[in-house]
Amino acid sequence: MKKLRIFIQFIIGISIIIFILNKLDLNEVMVVIRETNITYFILACISYLFLNMVLAFRLSYLLKKIGHNIKYINVFLSHMGGMIVGDITPGRSGYFLTPPIMKKTSGVPITDGMACIFAPQGIEFILKVGGAAAALIFISTFPKVSDEFIRYSMIGAFLLLAVGIFMLLLSWHDENVSSKFLSKVPFLNNFTGNLSFFKEKSILIRNSTDKIVILYMIGWIFATLQWFFLAKAIGIEISFFAILLFHPLITILMFVPISPAGLGLMEGGMILVFSFVNITSATAMAFSVLVRINILLVDLIGLKTVMKASK
Repeated sequence: MKKLRIFIQFIIGISIIIFILNKLDLNEVMVVIRETNITYFILACISYLFLNMVLAFRLSYLLKKIGHNIKYINVFLSHMGGMIVGDITPGRSGYFLTPPIMKKTSGVPITDGMACIFAPQGIEFILKVGGAAAALIFISTFPKVSDEFIRYSMIGAFLLLAVGIFMLLLSWHDENVSSKFLSKVPFLNNFTGNLSFFKEKSILIRNSTDKIVILYMIGWIFATLQWFFLAKAIGIEISFFAILLFHPLITILMFVPISPAGLGLMEGGMILVFSFVNITSATAMAFSVLVRINILLVDLIGLKTVMKASK
């Protein structure tokens, strides 16, 4: 049943991509991609790599807070393993397989690894919604933007905000209903029996919220640099500030669990948002393709770790 659901979600993602491509001139998209400046593309890869180094450092720091002194390189490779799985799973939920990977590679209990990922991810969702809200305020000043777009975007942002708040409550609030909620969440329902251990470890990192926020902001800068360099690579003239705001608004769509990592949804959102700053649909589609390729190339660093852990 699970394999059938994953297959259906892949079909949904591919169908959305095909629908978008039917509305575009595919040759025009390919021309833009073929003219990609390799130097800027490599700089984008480096920026994304630094983003992952920051995220892995956050995980390493939190693991030390709860008593696990793991080598940074092992944490980094486990993190990259989770990222590559997240690239092909709905809502990027595959990243929550990072704790099982760390258990295989470093002996960290799954509940401890999950404690260092779950609540920080909730904080990240909340901060991402804040960035998306700032983007909507910025975009609302453009003449082409409809009230309908603003309204639906706000609904999506509020849903992600609710998810982020729920994740924090589940991690840091002692309540009897937590196990019932957890049992219904894919990838997390296996940990229902260990909820008390998860909460015990998670509460130990609660006083590190300021560090988590600071590291998220640093990561946001590197994520923006990745998109800024990719824009430069295909000749898009757009300010760093605009990309800084567009990034959280568009990448929210990667967490919608109806296709692998928001496949098709992110591309459609990219085309729509970029149209507000007079970027053609073909160029925006080429940009989104380069974003996917850029992410996958760097995340392949974790493939060997995933294969080793799966054995």
